[in-house]
Formats: sequence, C-alpha cells, structure tokens
Amino acid sequence: MLSEILKVELEKLTRTEKLQVMQLLVEQLAQEEALLTAKEYEIWTPYDTPAAADILMQMLEEDRHE
Repeated sequence: MLSEILKVELEKLTRTEKLQVMQLLVEQLAQEEALLTAKEYEIWTPYDTPAAADILMQMLEEDRHE
C-alpha cells in the first residue's frame, strides 16, 4: 500500500517531475520483468529466397485482380 507521506510528496511535484517519476518506475518495472533484455528474434523475409519472393509476388498479383 502506498504510504500517505509518499502520496503527499507526489502531489507536490510539478507535471514534469511526475512524468519523470513515472518514467523511472516504468523503467524499473520493465527491468524487473526482463523486458529490456536484448533478445534477438529471427524474422523471415523473402530476401535471398527467390522462390519465396516469386510466390509472394504471385499472391499479390492474384489479390490485385480480385
């Protein structure tokens, strides 16, 4: 539960200071949840895959004609 002292002090802050507090808290929560870790995700694209690029182009042409 949020202490009354903290609530009173937060109410005294300017809008900018409140936004800075929010940013700090969000960053801390994200770190705790490991959301800021540098994970790499593989993204599949038709680059360097001519057959996939051809199929994608065919699908786009078919969709354009419909």
